[in-house]
Amino acid sequence: MKFSLHRKLKFITVLAALGTALLPSFASAERFVFIPLDNRPVTRDYIIDTFRDAGCEIVTPDESLLASKASRGDAPALQTFLEKNASGMDGAVVSLDSLIYGGLTTSRTHEFSEAELQKRLDSVLTFRQRHPGVPLYGFVTIMRSPKYSRAPEEPAYFAQWSPKLFEWGALRDRSELGLLSKKEKKQLAALEAEIPQDVQQDLLARRDKNRRIILACVDAVKSGKMDYLLIGRDDSAPYSEAHRDARAITERIGDMGYKIRSFPGADELGMTLLNRALNKSRGTTPIVYPFYTEGVGSDTVSSLEDISVGQNVREHVLAAGGYPALLKKRADVVLAVHTPVDGVTRGADTAFNTSVLKPEETRFLDRIEDDVKAGRNVSVADVAFTNGSSDALVKGLFDRKLPDGTTLAYDLGAYAGWNTCGNTLGYAIGQGMTAPLMSPEAHREMLDTRYLDDWAYQAHARQDVRYNLTFQKGWENAGAMTTENTKSAETYVTKSLKETAAPLLGKTTVDKYQYTFPWRRTFEVKVARTTNTNQK
Repeated sequence: MKFSLHRKLKFITVLAALGTALLPSFASAERFVFIPLDNRPVTRDYIIDTFRDAGCEIVTPDESLLASKASRGDAPALQTFLEKNASGMDGAVVSLDSLIYGGLTTSRTHEFSEAELQKRLDSVLTFRQRHPGVPLYGFVTIMRSPKYSRAPEEPAYFAQWSPKLFEWGALRDRSELGLLSKKEKKQLAALEAEIPQDVQQDLLARRDKNRRIILACVDAVKSGKMDYLLIGRDDSAPYSEAHRDARAITERIGDMGYKIRSFPGADELGMTLLNRALNKSRGTTPIVYPFYTEGVGSDTVSSLEDISVGQNVREHVLAAGGYPALLKKRADVVLAVHTPVDGVTRGADTAFNTSVLKPEETRFLDRIEDDVKAGRNVSVADVAFTNGSSDALVKGLFDRKLPDGTTLAYDLGAYAGWNTCGNTLGYAIGQGMTAPLMSPEAHREMLDTRYLDDWAYQAHARQDVRYNLTFQKGWENAGAMTTENTKSAETYVTKSLKETAAPLLGKTTVDKYQYTFPWRRTFEVKVARTTNTNQK
């Protein structure tokens, strides 16, 4: 008889109590130095918690050195930290955006010369000379192409010109591909006449610097200065400046796909590469079998992305050191990908996100339940909506009770449903791979965090705090979330989130966590364990 994941975790705990001699080989702790993208919870805290709970030692710089909402990261200090802490590690997983620019946002807004950027990159690329036994895994992002944005996340002129800059970039991309119609040629000419020349020149110069730095990173892998490179495409589209840059970079990659991968995503890249580092250190290749909701399924192209969900799943699995399987018989992770039936991803805050299951979603839940009952490690990637979970799916997971009295929601290996499709896939795959290594308590807290953040906050409480507090008072404007305003918003959202989550997760569970806005904005919340006994 097969064990469910819940029972496997209990079994591991019993073995640990009997003595380390009975534990399997994965009980030894791997040690990694990790330089995050910035200090947001999704790029730092949640990732570190995941791998520490899986038994790894994660050495990471103090938050004060990383990019925050208020300041750029200290790139030279981060390089010094990496150098001082790399000796004897099983791998170094580093954000090249942090080590070169100072962080993700700074990579788009900096005023550094290309010579300075290249100098910083060259310093990173001598790492292997000084630490020949420590594998270097780097991740970097292609400068995004947002439809709507503003300072400080982009140069100031985006506040006025971002929609037209996006359209201009999409037409430029289509032009290079020979796809412009006569009407589009006129639209492109009109935009080039309308958008100020200094704005066009500044944006293209920034993109050129970013692209050349990434091309240099690609060359570094080819020359053996870096073991693996992951290139994220942050906020892209099938036709965009980001897609145009990606084509040039893909051409340079050539036949190095086994050491360099590029796909839509950014915030999940640290999770993905730490998985790769862990799998390579242990000599394991987890087999991942994906299946999709009926309908468009794997052919869905999610908003903010430029490839199909099926392609993105494959790329994320391979980047994490796994292998995508056509059969689930020997799968280490069964990845249940909840795609929109009609193939159109809408916002989790829209009226389309109801609590009513479609027949296709009910059958999707049936498949999940059958696999869990069969003892398989099932991870759910909830990508039907952007910026939050599917209300119907999450409630469906909690409504289903298993024969041992547990709820289906907590007998999953992992669950994720936040922000973009790529972000969700990175977490669902990464935490699905690490879940069997966790204690039952740590595994439960990992799932708690995702349900509280992705579902209770992003799909519900975020809209409440925005429409009934921060929008009304004008706090969403740049600089308006003062310390006092942020505390008021945190008090409000804590009450709202607990009211949403308690009926499903239980009051005792929701009271175990604190809910804060570390970046003084309501786009993301930090769900923090009030007492964390799992970190080492």
